[in-house]
Amino acid sequence: MLFKINGITDKKLNAVYEKSMRELDSFFDLGWEHGKPNVVIVPDRKTINALKGKATEAWVVGWGNGKTVYILSDKNFEKESSHKYSDDKYFALLKHELAHCFSHLISKSAQKPVWLLEGIAIFLSGQLDFKTKPEQYLKFIDFYESGGAEVYSEAGFVVEFLVEKHGKEKILELLKRASESDSKDAFAHLFKSIYDFELSYNNFNRGII
Repeated sequence: MLFKINGITDKKLNAVYEKSMRELDSFFDLGWEHGKPNVVIVPDRKTINALKGKATEAWVVGWGNGKTVYILSDKNFEKESSHKYSDDKYFALLKHELAHCFSHLISKSAQKPVWLLEGIAIFLSGQLDFKTKPEQYLKFIDFYESGGAEVYSEAGFVVEFLVEKHGKEKILELLKRASESDSKDAFAHLFKSIYDFELSYNNFNRGII
């Protein structure tokens, strides 16, 4: 993967891509060698809206479809979004979107629960380094089939807890079987069958705070 922006190869971004792929592959145990994700650097908000076919909120700076990752150009990052720019945050954004590609394969293209998919990407990308742990968990379970800016405040810390306390094997099993559930209640049942405790705010608050 060689990133070219305005015809110039970005060696630093290329190195981040290769490092991210190795680290993600180590976590997911996928052995991904062929057909790795492509990355498209999107110049501005107008192009983001055109690619997504709708007007997008200012916090939207990256997305993917399992095979291709799209991220807003670092050159216009602050101008075209509501985020402040730093190299570390930008590289974490790239890794976040690449993590979604792995989840897409592992889960057989599952689109929900949103909190689990986003939480895994946040945790593995290192974006928790830029976030403040919430004092209480009040929202993440509600983000089952729809997203929003608020899902990013809790989901990554929930996944961190699950991995650190219960190991990565269980969360990978949960991810692999996520497509079996067609409702929030069905997923809660699947979660309990794997973790042996209820998926509830109270349990996470008692376990983390």
